[in-house]
Amino acid sequence: MPTQLLLRLSILLCGLILLAFAVAISIRSNLGTSPISSLPYVYSFILPLSVGTLTILMHVLMIALQKLLLKDNFRWTRWLQLPVGLIFGLGIDLMLWLTQSWSPITYLQQILYCLSSCAITAIAVCMIIKANLIFLAGEGLYQAFSLRFNWNFGSCKLYGDIALISIAVLSSLFVFHQILGVREGTIIAAVLVGILVKMMLPRLAFIEFK
Repeated sequence: MPTQLLLRLSILLCGLILLAFAVAISIRSNLGTSPISSLPYVYSFILPLSVGTLTILMHVLMIALQKLLLKDNFRWTRWLQLPVGLIFGLGIDLMLWLTQSWSPITYLQQILYCLSSCAITAIAVCMIIKANLIFLAGEGLYQAFSLRFNWNFGSCKLYGDIALISIAVLSSLFVFHQILGVREGTIIAAVLVGILVKMMLPRLAFIEFK
């Protein structure tokens, strides 16, 4: 295996593990998770399945939607989002198991957990971008909408995140008659992670693969 490809795979894997750790910390904060993880987290209260398992299933659904949207323009490389989602989902369950004793007591501690999760998420996203191999199925789906309808990718991501949060909230209200798993931490993550990624990426310009 070429050295450059091995390095890129290593960066991608480290990014996925860091991202899984960030999801676990956000869950431990009890302030809500990032928009992309809000749906599997809420459904983990509804179904007898772990957050990681539901994350994997969500990736499968998102890849299927990409296939439906792109049809003949669906490239085989998009199937690589499946093993990426598998690693990410298993990583979430592993990190939740490793952090099961982590329980912030005060609201300040919860906020610190939330902010730490955002910072780690931003680092992980930068690593995945820099690896430049394959993205998670959520970004793949937003890109598919962008390609299919010639929409701006940023707008697709914004509306996609809003849709995921809305489905999570409505599902929670329908089943429990209250909102579970979506709180102020979800909004903080939605706003802060993007800002941090834009700040960090220029500082990683020295990492560039052809």
